Amino acid sequence: MVREYLSTKDLCQRFRCSSRTIFRRMTREENPFPQPLIRQAGSFNLWCADAVTEWEALEIERSENSRWGGINASPPTPVRRWH
Repeated sequence: MVREYLSTKDLCQRFRCSSRTIFRRMTREENPFPQPLIRQAGSFNLWCADAVTEWEALEIERSENSRWGGINASPPTPVRRWH
């Protein structure tokens, strides 16, 4: 069986975020991003593509079930009414 790997650059392009965001998501308590399987010197890391896909599916499910919906959703801004 051949395993597919994703680099940090691949992940940043896939999720349209910075490498810092990837590493920050690894420290979350709920659905943390998977750790890289292969760590090299510097910032060259490789993640198992299957683990990333599994995380992504859970993240989509989690965001669909959130109060506001969406992966990067934030609470709605209250409407100010001036009388």
